[in-house]
Amino acid sequence: MALDPSTAAQDDIATLRSRIDTIDTEIGRLVVERRGHSHRIQRIRLDGGGTRTQLERENEVLARYTERLGSAGTSLAHLLLTICRGALPSAGRGTVAAATGERRA
Repeated sequence: MALDPSTAAQDDIATLRSRIDTIDTEIGRLVVERRGHSHRIQRIRLDGGGTRTQLERENEVLARYTERLGSAGTSLAHLLLTICRGALPSAGRGTVAAATGERRA
């Protein structure tokens, strides 16, 4: 039998969903910002003759997410690292603005 939530419950659900939508938007913005910083670090490392990634650093990131969120955190960290490792932008080489797709006035 389906539950017929009261108007108050429906209002609570709508408010909570709105907050989740706001959080999701902020998470997306932060991932884009993180990717920009990551791309800049990768570019600096490559320009200096180093490697694009540093396994020790990635393991630190994985450990932090795993500690906080368990095995799902490990999966999330892997996805985040993959997103932030993507193709480096070529225009405006090495700038955060180029890496994040920000426009300059």
